[in-house]
Amino acid sequence: MAGLLGLGNSLSTASTKRSGVGKGSSQHQPVELASRLLPKLLDDEFLEKFNTLNVLDFGSAYGPSLELFNQFSCRLCVLDVAESLLDWSRDLAKREEMPSSKQMEHELGAILAELRGVQFDLLFFWDTLNYLHPQALGAFANVLKRGVSADFRGHGYLLHKRGVEQKLRSLGLKDRTAIALRGETDVPLFAHNRKLINDSLAPDLLIDHGVLHGDGRLEYMMVNGRRPQRGARSARATREKSSREPVVSGRRVELTADSEESSAKNLIF
Repeated sequence: MAGLLGLGNSLSTASTKRSGVGKGSSQHQPVELASRLLPKLLDDEFLEKFNTLNVLDFGSAYGPSLELFNQFSCRLCVLDVAESLLDWSRDLAKREEMPSSKQMEHELGAILAELRGVQFDLLFFWDTLNYLHPQALGAFANVLKRGVSADFRGHGYLLHKRGVEQKLRSLGLKDRTAIALRGETDVPLFAHNRKLINDSLAPDLLIDHGVLHGDGRLEYMMVNGRRPQRGARSARATREKSSREPVVSGRRVELTADSEESSAKNLIF
């Protein structure tokens, strides 16, 4: 289901058929979502490290994204497996016995077959981790770690707070500072907090920075957990300092259950 499109740089695409997994589908003019992490993710110092940048987009092809990456020497893989991962995770939850990690890796490897043989430097997960059963996160990490470079960076969102609106969203890059919400469908997803993700993906993958938005989603930047990050906390420090007060617009606030529900537009930590 993959094909090569000639856009100056190398672009491969793979997708799964739309099975109508949710109701309340909404396609609209793209809505701009501001991001405080994209400028860090896409800073020139990072991009200039690579002669050819290998980019993985867990979404569908989007014109502005293609135009943005056409500015660089890159190989872009667009992989739309949202519904395949959701269907697989739901089937997993219905099984009488949870399969071994090795078996889950084998099954996920078939869904993510397009990743074989490439080391990606930049990954846009979007909502991908919310499509995965909690017990499958470790297997996903074991599949993914074979396809990322030592200095890779990843970006995505978690359903971090209880009661957050669950939607299958179509997202893409508008530019180097903003994301385009292109459509959404009401679909039950899997909610994971940052600690669960870091514990499940360790030691190879690590959420290095996070911004908690007012809608209850945590926007994150992921890095190689085995490679020291300049100015970043280690995974151990992240866990040990889970009670550390985040910063909101230069002020420190106590992140309690109540303050999460009544937080400002976003928290960065």
